[in-house]
Amino acid sequence: MRNVLVSGGSGFIGSNIVSLLQKKKYNVTVLDKKKPKNLKVKFIKSDLSNLQKLIKITKKIDYIFHLAGVSDINKVKKIPTITIKDNIISMTNLLESAKVNKTKRFIFASSIYAHGNSGNLYTTSKIAAENIIKNYSLLYKTKYTILRFATAYGTNNRGADVISLFINNAINNKNIIVHGNGKQTRDFINSKDIAICSLKVLKKRYENKTLTIGNKKKIKIIDIAKLIKRITNTKSKILINKNKKRFDDFDLNKLKKIPPHNYLKFKTKNSLKKDLEKMLKDYQS
Repeated sequence: MRNVLVSGGSGFIGSNIVSLLQKKKYNVTVLDKKKPKNLKVKFIKSDLSNLQKLIKITKKIDYIFHLAGVSDINKVKKIPTITIKDNIISMTNLLESAKVNKTKRFIFASSIYAHGNSGNLYTTSKIAAENIIKNYSLLYKTKYTILRFATAYGTNNRGADVISLFINNAINNKNIIVHGNGKQTRDFINSKDIAICSLKVLKKRYENKTLTIGNKKKIKIIDIAKLIKRITNTKSKILINKNKKRFDDFDLNKLKKIPPHNYLKFKTKNSLKKDLEKMLKDYQS
């Protein structure tokens, strides 16, 4: 049985990857600072600061999925040193343990932000981590796959993403606040699709590759707000707040087109409208 470690396996995307790994009969260990909701998975409570401890933990691990770190872009500005520590230094500790133990693959959760200049320190930390991983491959032959995730939504979300915020406001008949002019675009992808793609890259042909995981679709934030208003049948009003525009806001329109070969090919059974309707039922249950 193949042994897999998922750092950050208690989180939004990590928990979806853990569930699918278990379904596929992998022997999974979650390494996180908080206990996972999935009580059937092996859990080690720890951060990534102790290298010697990590070397022991990863001794018999075949694959490492690294998802731990600061992921809330809104918080980065307030915690710059923690962002650097968690997203770069701690990542390097886990990568070093993979090198020492000759782990078959180090799979790193990066971001579509790495394609552009938005996101300030968050983006910088992801790009720095990517470069360190590639250097380890060059110097020590450590095998890796870098996954640049588009904007995730769906199961086990932390409630801080734009879709969750809009749905929460809508079901409580609060105004849906759109920052900026609402024309900024995202590529939204279901967290279950992210999990499927993450397991797909364990195939040998994805060794030492950097791939974007997304639907290759541009959706305006204002259109998301309108769709949520329609399916929730809310009394909420959609308010445009141009004064709240973030200077580092991500917008696919401002990127050079990401080449198709950069995307991992996959088929999805999920549609955004149906997913939002399911999320609405979950919120109301």
